Amino acid sequence: MNEKSAAPHLEAQPRPTMRRAVQEGRSGAERFAVVGLFTLAVFYTLYLARDLLLPICLAILLSLLLRPVIKGMKRLHVPEWLGAAFVVAGLFGATAVLIYSLSEPATTWIQRGPLLMRQLEFKLGDIRESIEAARSASQEIEQITAQPTPGTAQVVVQEASLAERLLTQTQVIFAGFLIMLVLLYFFLAQGRRMLESLIGTMSRIEDRMHYATIANTVQRNIASYLATVTLINATLGAITAVVMFVLGVPNPVLWGVVGGTLNFVPYLGSAVTLAILTVVSILSFDDFWHIALPPIAWLCLTTVEGNFVTPTIVGRRLTLNPIAVFVAILFWGWLWGVPGALLAVPILAVFKIICDAHKPLHGLGALLGG
Repeated sequence: MNEKSAAPHLEAQPRPTMRRAVQEGRSGAERFAVVGLFTLAVFYTLYLARDLLLPICLAILLSLLLRPVIKGMKRLHVPEWLGAAFVVAGLFGATAVLIYSLSEPATTWIQRGPLLMRQLEFKLGDIRESIEAARSASQEIEQITAQPTPGTAQVVVQEASLAERLLTQTQVIFAGFLIMLVLLYFFLAQGRRMLESLIGTMSRIEDRMHYATIANTVQRNIASYLATVTLINATLGAITAVVMFVLGVPNPVLWGVVGGTLNFVPYLGSAVTLAILTVVSILSFDDFWHIALPPIAWLCLTTVEGNFVTPTIVGRRLTLNPIAVFVAILFWGWLWGVPGALLAVPILAVFKIICDAHKPLHGLGALLGG
């Protein structure tokens, strides 16, 4: 009698375990869903607020880059607020001079765009005929698909002209630049005190010392990395301008600035600059070797810079994983366009240095680079 009564009890024991497993699986699925929804919300917020976040990110990166300048001026008994004002004013003046000096040749190339395209098609010969055939075929298809149905009204949408689009984009860029300068001033003038106030809110002195050490390490490494990369790209741009001048390429300073700026985007930046210099050479010269020398020179410069100069100067500690770099460029370029692609590698470098400075994130830091 006792054995029979005990049998149902033994059979009922696995049920709580199974119920617990089902509950744990459900809670795990709920956590996964919450994390997925939160990630999508963050992506959507980054995309929606790109006009606001871009100046903030650029101001933070520039403040980390220019922080050693403020420290050096402080050693000369210059207050931080005054040093920040000098740095921001100097940055604004240098940018204004650069834009003024490059605006005329850049505007000339933009205005001559249609004429240059016709010259390019004429010089390409057989390729031009293929382009014209494809263009005529596409026009015929557009005419067939654009025929209105009888009895229906046709709505014509007038697009903005190129000048209007450029003017609108210039206004947006100028407004973002001014916002960035204002934020940069406050980050340089009061950023250190803000960080000290934040660390001071921690109750344990061990935590204060730990996070103060991490903050100093991150700031020093990021400033060193950004300064090194900026110096390398500026040197590359200057050498490119000199080489283009020697080879007789028109507006060599413009192409040096373009090459040095786009080189902040690894792989894609040098490829875009190579394509631009190839087109400029085709439009500027008639002889084959004169056409081939500028892109070949750029290819040699970027090969030396990418394979020898940057790895030697930056070092293995801040070497980024090429896969992580390419994915970051794709992600930030998709999210924020060309400015996002330019900021992708500095943002990735900042994230990697933070991971290296924080022990629980060492594995992620090792995954992002050696």
